[in-house]
Amino acid sequence: MIRHFTIAAFSVLSILATTGAARADELSVVRGQFTDKVENRLPVGDASSLGAQKTVTYWLEVNSPNEATQVTLVWKLDGKEVARQSLDVGRAPHWRTWGMCGTRTAHSIEVEVLDKDGHSLKTDATTIAGS
Repeated sequence: MIRHFTIAAFSVLSILATTGAARADELSVVRGQFTDKVENRLPVGDASSLGAQKTVTYWLEVNSPNEATQVTLVWKLDGKEVARQSLDVGRAPHWRTWGMCGTRTAHSIEVEVLDKDGHSLKTDATTIAGS
């Protein structure tokens, strides 16, 4: 179940979950970010523009050189997992996709991107000030 609340302010912390650079022939997240909306498959705004939004959008660009696959977004609010979303990823060097989750009354939001085997590709987090 996804619940909503109003977000007051953000400070963004990005954490790369992998320990080194991904190889060009492996599935990898090229970039990812929190945003308030997506237009023409690109993020518009960033975590600081979420202000009064009741949902958070996480946009990502994936390098998928070998085959179509899926990635999973693991959503955590205040450290507790609240949702998992599977996203289709086609075979492309710059496949763009995104997922959304309600924010409830969270003080922090974290998204972990997993490959189809459950290996972590990237983690991003944002802290909500004043909530």
